[in-house]
Amino acid sequence: MLPIMGGGNGAGAVPLSQIYQTVTGDPAANYYTFAITILTIANVFAIISGALLKKLGTKKTTWTGGSGDKAELMRKGGNFATEDKDVKPSMKDLGGAFLLGLAFYALGLLFAKVILPTIGGAPIHQFAYMIIFVAIVAATGIVPNNIRAACKTLQNFFTKNLILIIMVGVAVDTNINDLIAAITPSNMVIALLIVIGAIIGSALVGYWVGFYPIDSAITAGLCMANRGGSGDLAVLGAADRMGLIAYAQLSSRLGGGIVLIIGSVMFGAFLK
Repeated sequence: MLPIMGGGNGAGAVPLSQIYQTVTGDPAANYYTFAITILTIANVFAIISGALLKKLGTKKTTWTGGSGDKAELMRKGGNFATEDKDVKPSMKDLGGAFLLGLAFYALGLLFAKVILPTIGGAPIHQFAYMIIFVAIVAATGIVPNNIRAACKTLQNFFTKNLILIIMVGVAVDTNINDLIAAITPSNMVIALLIVIGAIIGSALVGYWVGFYPIDSAITAGLCMANRGGSGDLAVLGAADRMGLIAYAQLSSRLGGGIVLIIGSVMFGAFLK
């Protein structure tokens, strides 16, 4: 469940593997091999499910807020404010955003290593702390729109250009035989059931809080059960809901941070 519902590869499987190594002492690659395999299986199921939900939306039009770039998530009209979407960040803004990211990382590292390294005996990863602090600051709205836009630009740059370096580094330490051995019928069934659970759970809760169930299932469900940013694009493309990309990214990033915290607690409780 943890690698599937995490933040994809770089923000999910990789830090989960590091948490595993911290708790158990085993090499992170031992966990990563399984994590990336079952995550890839679930990603395929998520893309297929996105296409099926698109088909369902054409038949149950009251269950969805539309398709394409005009897709909406909230049933009662309107979407969340995105004041920074048309802001063009300057080089000074990009520098400030980079320093802000480093500050959050340093704060997360400080809490993970010095101030509060464990909660209830479970080690908390610095990425989990970092995402918690970022979410708190974002919720307060104290970060200026130009810096938020610069942060988004930096995120797109690092996601597109540096994730390959991380994947290559991890792949060098990955055993192909272990990877093949992890592709079993039982793992495929488990991955499928997790994806189905994500769809049903997010659709029901989404409808309860005022979202369209199909669009909630896609953004909060399938975009949590795929391979992060690239998985979001594939799922939204299959579902014809590219207008919901902002909500998909929120689901992947904030939801992935919550999963890292859950992973820290579970590893500490069951694998120590």
